[in-house]
Amino acid sequence: MVTLTRSRAVGVVLALVVGGLVLAFWPREEPPVQEAITRKIIEMTRAAEAKDVSGVMEGVSDRFKGGQGWGKDQVKGVMVAQVLRGQWVRIFHTGLEVTEVSPTQGDFTVKFIFARSEAEQFEQLAQESVLNAWVVEGTFEKEQDGEWRVVQARHRRMEPTELF
Repeated sequence: MVTLTRSRAVGVVLALVVGGLVLAFWPREEPPVQEAITRKIIEMTRAAEAKDVSGVMEGVSDRFKGGQGWGKDQVKGVMVAQVLRGQWVRIFHTGLEVTEVSPTQGDFTVKFIFARSEAEQFEQLAQESVLNAWVVEGTFEKEQDGEWRVVQARHRRMEPTELF
């Protein structure tokens, strides 16, 4: 049986605290552009499915410009109308492609499928599910605060033949 003296116990605790601080503040390697943008799109999709408009909008830059002349406020209006209306139960993304333009910029193309369905995965969508699908193309940039945000995007509605 090992017994620690009070000074030794304090030393062990202090060593653990210092070790934890070193790990917490150790410089972390930045993920590649493709991975950072993919993570952001997944976060934004999950936020939309959870009807968390502010969570989605955190990923949209104040400098955002849409293909239809939309700014960030118009995107928020559409998100509120679509997400809070509660019409869609599931939101899937598929066909995601990300291309690094620079260490702080990347272009993307993704298909979003909004479904009234209980399916947990895109492949499980039943034929009787009601779907609405869009192709979105745009650009993410790493902003001053270190966060990746979409700065431009354009979308078009997908035809049913394009879904599968």
